[in-house]
Amino acid sequence: MAAALDTGAAIPVYAACGDAGCGSLSVHQPKPERPALVAGLVVFIASLAGAPPSSAAEPIPQVVVTANRVPEPISKVIADVVVVDAEQIARAGPIGLAELLQRHAGVELSSNGGPGQPSGVFVRGANTNQVVVLVDGVRINSATTGTTALEHIPLAQIDHIEVLRGPASSLYGSDAIGGVIQIFTRTPDTLNASVAGGSDHRGEIRGGFGGSSGDWSWSLNAGALYVKAFSATNPSNTFFYNPDLDPYQNQNANGGVQWRWADGHRLSLRGTFSNANTHFDSGPNTDPVNHQQLGSLALESQDRINEVWLSTLRLARGTDHSNSTGGDFPSTFDTNQAQVTWQNDLTLGSTTNLSAGAEWRRGRVTSTTAYTQTSSTISSVFAAAQHTFDTVQLEESLRTDQNSQFGTHTTGRIGAGWSFAPEWRVTAAVGTAFRAPTFNDLYFPSEFGFSGNPNLLPEQSRGGDAALRYRSGGTTVSLIAFDNQIDDLIAVDPTFSTVININRARIHGTTLAATQVWGSWQVDAEWTHQSPRDADTGNQLVRRALDYGRVGLAYDISAWRVGGSVIASSARFDSAANTPESRMGGYGLVSLYANWAVLREVTLGARVLNATDKRYEIAQGYNTAPRQYMLTLDATWK
Repeated sequence: MAAALDTGAAIPVYAACGDAGCGSLSVHQPKPERPALVAGLVVFIASLAGAPPSSAAEPIPQVVVTANRVPEPISKVIADVVVVDAEQIARAGPIGLAELLQRHAGVELSSNGGPGQPSGVFVRGANTNQVVVLVDGVRINSATTGTTALEHIPLAQIDHIEVLRGPASSLYGSDAIGGVIQIFTRTPDTLNASVAGGSDHRGEIRGGFGGSSGDWSWSLNAGALYVKAFSATNPSNTFFYNPDLDPYQNQNANGGVQWRWADGHRLSLRGTFSNANTHFDSGPNTDPVNHQQLGSLALESQDRINEVWLSTLRLARGTDHSNSTGGDFPSTFDTNQAQVTWQNDLTLGSTTNLSAGAEWRRGRVTSTTAYTQTSSTISSVFAAAQHTFDTVQLEESLRTDQNSQFGTHTTGRIGAGWSFAPEWRVTAAVGTAFRAPTFNDLYFPSEFGFSGNPNLLPEQSRGGDAALRYRSGGTTVSLIAFDNQIDDLIAVDPTFSTVININRARIHGTTLAATQVWGSWQVDAEWTHQSPRDADTGNQLVRRALDYGRVGLAYDISAWRVGGSVIASSARFDSAANTPESRMGGYGLVSLYANWAVLREVTLGARVLNATDKRYEIAQGYNTAPRQYMLTLDATWK
């Protein structure tokens, strides 16, 4: 049977997707019995529930918007949402967005080399193209591969990130089989700047400012990065190995202006831009460069019609322009997406919130590859509701997408939560999701000996989760069980001449997370035990582990904050057949950091990543970073 697949990495041939690659489903033995594991988790929760109270003050409730497309306290959300905050981003050091999400959002990493090389994440074991990525609410993914170039979204431009884990097409449409990653860019209200330098001749500079006057406010950030990165490939990469260095540079900016033209009425314009140049390997005698630009521009009108009704209308454009030069196969793949969203939020008394709206998106492709179709449109309507009855919460959402390529698809979700004690809460939710075929899947031309299939159906999933959560003072604990069954996965057919709907996958597991604050000490940890498997062969999915997680420790003393973390993963396979030679061993990576507030406005920082200089693999034939150092200087003027 054909492998269904996701390597999450870019491969210069279609092989299973195109300009940013595609991938495979994968492989392993039947799932182990886990009574001892579950018992241990329950004991651990019980022990933390009795932990001594923190001396820290009760934190300000954290508000998220991605769970239901409306602002709400994270403590009231039924869905599984993780927030990567500004402090975690500031401590990250010389890593990319995908690595940041691996460290703090409970996802797995896929990467073909160092800085600027194609990267993706597996959210709850789903393929890298089965997650929606939004930047300030705008999609900027490639229509040809279906993925978003996370490697070119710089951390310097990000304020915080919300990661919704689990099926979410009933809110966000196509691709949300694994979940949603929503990135919120910086909107400073002061003057700030930072410089950084480190290993591999890394240099980085960023500056920003913001302000307001009367009914107007504005902000602007800009930055640049250069790193003389190590070779992306190693000798085990038979086809593409080149021992030369693969430098990466990126210039980026984001900004916005807002006008409150009347009470309850706001008009805003916001944009982001990233211009990247990445040297990559495609053989010993060439030095090709990928020039890629990502951008978004959105005009939004938010209007409080009355006490009950809030209307938000957004006109947006997302772009992904990729141009490869200097190699044997120069190419261009440009995606332009026009997007319109109208959402209406209604507050009905103190117990019910309703949201209803419509979306329209048109994608256009311009490429040196002669696709038989170069545009598509998606028209959608959606509705969601949240109800609160004393200690019980209910959520429902429903969405219909009309796609010019494959017709109509309807998805839904329902969830419930019960706060059965002041510190304890139990939740459960089930939902459906889908992923539309990409332009590569549908229309890749046959002149290359491999063609797309215009008769493909969307990939479909049905999944759910159940959670037990405890929160008291400085202690939070959650135990989440999840299950996702995916059908009609798109895979290369047995003749290797086209793609078909053939594979099935089932991904289920358990995630345990905990945070504890004792005075100046803070510890946080998360561990996932999962079974990501091809439903037909029982094999472990490509590049996905059975166990992975992290633990972090931080300590504040006077003007200092020091800490460290460990991320770990069990063994993975780099082939759908799970052959012994494709096995990649488990690994653990140690990172350390220290920040010193020299003045109230000035902070010095030091980072050491992969402190033990661990040699490990994420993708066979591609290098990973050795020990790295970085020094930073941050200044803010009020």
